[in-house]
Amino acid sequence: MLVLMARNLWRHPLRNGLTLAGIAVAMGVMVCIVSFGDGYRQALRGELDRAGVQMMLVPLGCPYDAAVRVLKNQTLENSLPASALVAVRRDPAVAVAAPLLMAALPRQNDRRTDLWVGLDDTALQLKPWWQVRAGQAWFNHAHDVILGSDAAALEMRVPGDKLYSPEIKQEFRVASVLNRSGTSDDSVFFVSLATAQQMFAQSNRLTAIAVRLKDPTLQREAATRLQRIPGAQVVTMTEMMGTFLNLLGAVRTLVLAVASIAMMVSALTVLNTLLAAVLERANEFAMMRAIGASRAQVFGLLLGESMALTCCGGVAGAGLALVAGSPIEALAKDWVPLTPGGSLLSISPSTVLPCFLLILGVGALAAVYPAWRAARLPPALVTKLG
Repeated sequence: MLVLMARNLWRHPLRNGLTLAGIAVAMGVMVCIVSFGDGYRQALRGELDRAGVQMMLVPLGCPYDAAVRVLKNQTLENSLPASALVAVRRDPAVAVAAPLLMAALPRQNDRRTDLWVGLDDTALQLKPWWQVRAGQAWFNHAHDVILGSDAAALEMRVPGDKLYSPEIKQEFRVASVLNRSGTSDDSVFFVSLATAQQMFAQSNRLTAIAVRLKDPTLQREAATRLQRIPGAQVVTMTEMMGTFLNLLGAVRTLVLAVASIAMMVSALTVLNTLLAAVLERANEFAMMRAIGASRAQVFGLLLGESMALTCCGGVAGAGLALVAGSPIEALAKDWVPLTPGGSLLSISPSTVLPCFLLILGVGALAAVYPAWRAARLPPALVTKLG
């Protein structure tokens, strides 16, 4: 039976090859999308966990966009009054309240934008990855700057060197260089909060306040009180993560719908291929019935050919996902806003197996009608066709 199936599939290599290619593309896209969704969820949860922040006080506007921009050291159009920091630190549920002031300095000649962040030492309690590679642990002078690892490499500076910023016409001394953390801090220029407020003419203003609570169970009560601060709004990391996972779910549903259409087209291709085989091999099936083959055996032969075709397509699709995963991931990142850094695509057996079983199910379903038609051919047909 296996030899017969293999011989029948080899009769039309081009037609069956195109069918196999369609199955492989559908399988590969689905594996990549499922893997990207899982990787996005894990990376987003990891970034929020590493931040050590349970809630964020941001200016009025879109709270989720503002919170994510703060976590990624990006600027905001609005700011908070410094008095908001006093109110936050007075709240009985707050353990740490770290003020942040962020600004971007475009460098037209170098075609890049430098990110400057002003902070005080309370921010260190929320940055477990903050480790000094070389130099002093903190700012000793108003014009000290601490460089992330990538920023130091870009500027080619080491502790003790001078760093001149032509955009603000100020000179700084490199106090230290941080170890690589894998976060957005790697590309940042850090200065003291007071220095940043003076540099960017933001006296008594803040971009955001990162908050850690004494007890996470007090989050709702604390958020209700902090929400009353004028000009500010509160976003919890739990709410933010839920919002972005919902966004991912919507995008993933859309892309999976596209992949499902591709799989349906593949199923129709399998159906068409098998129907053509039934018409071409009607005499052969009638002969098999005449010499004693049962309807179940004829049905099983067509079903087996379909399963073999879809099985080969599924294996090829898994290989295609490994080869073409990076371009598909880059395309998916363009569709999903504010994606975490690094590679999000992690193709594993737990991802491939459900997709593989699904493609086998599609192949089996597509084979039912052609196999039924082949099994219904009467043995007497051999005399009519002969």
